[in-house]
Amino acid sequence: MDPLNLLKIVTTITTAIIALIIGLRILSLNRRDLLNVWFTLYFMTSSLGFIFYAVYHLIFNNANIIIPLMITAQILFNLNSISLIMTVFALEKYSQIAMSVKYFGTMTVVFFVMTIGYFLFPPYLDMGDYALDIVNTHTPPGLFIFVNAIRLLLAVYAVLRYIIITKKLEGKTKKKVKWFILGVLVLIMGLFTNLLGGLLSLIVVEVVALIIVDIGAILVLKGFLIK
Repeated sequence: MDPLNLLKIVTTITTAIIALIIGLRILSLNRRDLLNVWFTLYFMTSSLGFIFYAVYHLIFNNANIIIPLMITAQILFNLNSISLIMTVFALEKYSQIAMSVKYFGTMTVVFFVMTIGYFLFPPYLDMGDYALDIVNTHTPPGLFIFVNAIRLLLAVYAVLRYIIITKKLEGKTKKKVKWFILGVLVLIMGLFTNLLGGLLSLIVVEVVALIIVDIGAILVLKGFLIK
């Protein structure tokens, strides 16, 4: 494995560990609060997605398992985006309303739309690179742009809703949501940077994207730690 790909894997594993720690920390603060639960799922799905991503990039003797692992990682990242929107509903609505067909059901449909393409137009492994011990998967450009565009739009929607919600809040809760907004904005920067790195096949850009994601995650945690 060349040094750049190794750096990418190390950064991915680091990001997975950071997301796992933050998710567990948020859950420990209040296990019964729906907002905490959905933010925990947000970071847990992110962590698992990065773990699967790192694992399949380290498999050099079984090409058949790589694409299933890659699709699993992408499904987890899609769940990640859905979880982010559910944090908005959890903060804005009562728990029963947030989990109703209107809100949770709608996001389930969005998740299905985001995911079905991976089975209709599956990614493929570059066997030429694989012979050189380089795991390089390719997603059809249309699917890649479609899914990542939805992820970005969902993240932008979450920020806009948070901004609207902030105007109705006061005190500690308002400060918390402001940190959420800042954190999610940084996460959006990470998503956009990752999209750019994927389209241009630039590993350095993808590494930078992971670092930006780490910063965004820490900023969200900061909001939960406000007392």
